Amino acid sequence: MTSSVTSPADVINVALRRIGYKLRVGNLYEGSFAAKQALDIYAQTRDEILRQDDWGFAERNINMTLLKQAPVNGYIPPVTWTPVYPALPWLFEYVYPDDCLKVRAVKSVPLFIPNFDPQPNVFSVENDNALAPPAKVVLCNVPNPVMVYTGQITDPSTWEADFVEALCAALGRRLAPVLVGLDVAKMEASDEGASTAMAEAEEG
Repeated sequence: MTSSVTSPADVINVALRRIGYKLRVGNLYEGSFAAKQALDIYAQTRDEILRQDDWGFAERNINMTLLKQAPVNGYIPPVTWTPVYPALPWLFEYVYPDDCLKVRAVKSVPLFIPNFDPQPNVFSVENDNALAPPAKVVLCNVPNPVMVYTGQITDPSTWEADFVEALCAALGRRLAPVLVGLDVAKMEASDEGASTAMAEAEEG
């Protein structure tokens, strides 16, 4: 079952309500004090919570794109290792997806399906400074593999409810020290004025 939130503002408002902050935000760019504080930490906190667990909705499976391959016959003189090959001791170097937050597994494509005895494959995530520009890559010894990874899923309407709970809790812990305290009344008054001004502007 998916969560009932549909926007980042919905997530922030749940977090604000749980820490006892009385006002709501219309969106993360409205300019209110609470919105500015939330904007600073929202994306980083979301990605951190995505990385912490293997959330089902965030799982992605792709065929990996080859960047480099070791010589078929190995490094036998006169063939020696150079940066045109994968870092030792790996045989293959693959593209790290732009939306990947965490590599979960690198899987061999089975010859027969179903595969009743799947085996894990060792892999490494490293930076290849020999590329132009330098880039993060995935190294392994598996030809033509499938990568399972956690994607950077930004649409709240696709999140599961338990992920929303975890994200709201994390945001609340980070927002509470700056929003709930001796100056909370002053902050709320400032936010209320900013929200009113924005609403009046939108109404023309």
